[in-house]
Amino acid sequence: MKSRFFQHGMALLLGAALALSAGNWGCAPGAKAAPAVRINEEEIPYSEFEDYLQASLGEEAPPAQDGATRSRLLDQFIGERLLLQRANVERLRVGDDQVESYLAGLGGGPGQKAGKEDVSMKEQVRRNLLIQEYKDRVLLKDVKVSPEEVEAYFREHPEEFQQSRVVVLRQILMEDPEAARRLAAEIKEDPSRFPLLAQQNSLSPDKGEARGFEESELPEPVREAILALTPGQVSDLVADADKVRIFQLMDRREGKSQNLKEVGHRIEILLLQRKAEEALKLALEGIRQTATIQVHQENLPFSYHGDYGG
Repeated sequence: MKSRFFQHGMALLLGAALALSAGNWGCAPGAKAAPAVRINEEEIPYSEFEDYLQASLGEEAPPAQDGATRSRLLDQFIGERLLLQRANVERLRVGDDQVESYLAGLGGGPGQKAGKEDVSMKEQVRRNLLIQEYKDRVLLKDVKVSPEEVEAYFREHPEEFQQSRVVVLRQILMEDPEAARRLAAEIKEDPSRFPLLAQQNSLSPDKGEARGFEESELPEPVREAILALTPGQVSDLVADADKVRIFQLMDRREGKSQNLKEVGHRIEILLLQRKAEEALKLALEGIRQTATIQVHQENLPFSYHGDYGG
């Protein structure tokens, strides 16, 4: 199960490794040391919330004036720390080798300087690895998807497994609209010359080679230009920024429905993710109900309007 869900928290860890050195958020040293929240018997300094913001958002973190967003993020931080406390109760551990291995995978690790920022980064990575370990080994260990659930989803959502119609096109890319217009007229008189004239005139690397495209993924102007064409016919000019394109339709193949064998694994992953999110949400709600949480609003550099006010 761990292998299926471990990546669920990796975006946050990547932020931790890349963004923790971004800055000090403009808080006075004393303010950073002051407790931001008390969770059960643990007082957590504001500096650790700073680390969390840097790990999660880096330079995209909201300014102190944005109290609403900061409040939401503090509530999210509290939720993560509740899970961290539970991980400690379960006596789960993340060793230095696991932290170093993760950082080494990002190009950091043992060779980095051992400064204050590096220590903070490693500690944030350790916390996040430990939280993920708790999710995988405790909260999500019984999350499974049965073959019957996969089959039911496949039957109930047939539109998701219908492949788009495929069109096979040749193209010529040019910069000069007038030259392109003359070339298009020449090709329409003898469409068989399209490959040769593409080789001689097209700026596109494919040089007029026939390629297949899913029709639904083509830009709207291209779809409109080839809509009424039959195989072998050539389109009018299609504007593309400061260039123009000429297309020749070679083939149009109707899309086919994918079978359960082709999409079963994709459905299983989708359902696992949904079940994991719901399980985590319910577990966290239960943990919150038994926890004692106090936000020290007087120590925050923003106006707090979250779930733990009053």
